[in-house]
Amino acid sequence: MASGRVRVLSPRGGVRGAGILVRSDTVLTCAHVVTSVLGQGPGDGTAPEGSVLVDVPGLPGGTPVGASVLPHAWFPGPLAGGAGGDLAVLRLSGAPPGGTAAARLGACGEPERREVRLYGHPAGAPDGLWARARLVGRGGPHHDWIQLEGTGVGGPRIGHGFSGAGVWDAAGRRVVGMVTAAYTDQQARAAWMLPLEAAAREWPELGGALVEAEPETPSAPQPPSDRDQFALADALLDVPPIEDDGGAALRGLLPPRIRRAVRTHTRPRLQLFFVVQACAEHPDGRRALVDAVRLLDDESRAARSALDLLERLWPPPEPAGGPRPPAPGGASS
Repeated sequence: MASGRVRVLSPRGGVRGAGILVRSDTVLTCAHVVTSVLGQGPGDGTAPEGSVLVDVPGLPGGTPVGASVLPHAWFPGPLAGGAGGDLAVLRLSGAPPGGTAAARLGACGEPERREVRLYGHPAGAPDGLWARARLVGRGGPHHDWIQLEGTGVGGPRIGHGFSGAGVWDAAGRRVVGMVTAAYTDQQARAAWMLPLEAAAREWPELGGALVEAEPETPSAPQPPSDRDQFALADALLDVPPIEDDGGAALRGLLPPRIRRAVRTHTRPRLQLFFVVQACAEHPDGRRALVDAVRLLDDESRAARSALDLLERLWPPPEPAGGPRPPAPGGASS
């Protein structure tokens, strides 16, 4: 989701939240993000006057542009005493910074515990960090909100700085929601988002931009979940050459572009999890992990068991054009 990511700034350049570029001149963000810059409106449901700044994170030399709330596009959320979903629609005063393209948008539909990603700007990381989450179900302070459950080990908590961030559904290849709030308990990894179909009910002009989800194809299977990645790490740790050095040799056999992404940990189980995680996040990671395991040990029962588990939890992509035809005798190749 490189397209459509923007930041909302104060006049002094302080990062107040994120936003989603939905048209070349239009940004969705949270009403409370705008309020944090401009203060409260007049109290009759009208948006506060003035403008914020919008830019693109990580764009060298990018110049922020001004943005103000569109008339009839201000929907304060329940945490501010409003009846809306915490939505503000901003009109840019000029071309989007860096010529960035609008995001691909779609309806969320039923949560079904799908895994999603979001890019926010927590304290200490003004240029942004990715966080991963799972769509748990509907509920929370607003009837349209969907609860997010943070996943991953060591990733950022979805909190301050993520408000207004687009929620990217990799399976459907579209943004399906916008982060609105985080649970205040620091030990919890819970937050909420406004699904885009609910945003379109509040601001109907958004409806025409929502596309249908792209169907998942057998040629692009999803990487294993965090739970499955831990199961793979445990199976790999049973392989004698991997157990002997805590995965150091396995890591060393990965291609440099994957090896450099592996985080280091002193505990062998977590180290193996980070190896599997880095492979899962790279398009060629599955093949690289299989090759590395086979180079270390292609004969022991533990190695065969680990590779069989990998095959079940992380099946290989099918060739273009669909499944291969059965080989003679009915066996598939």
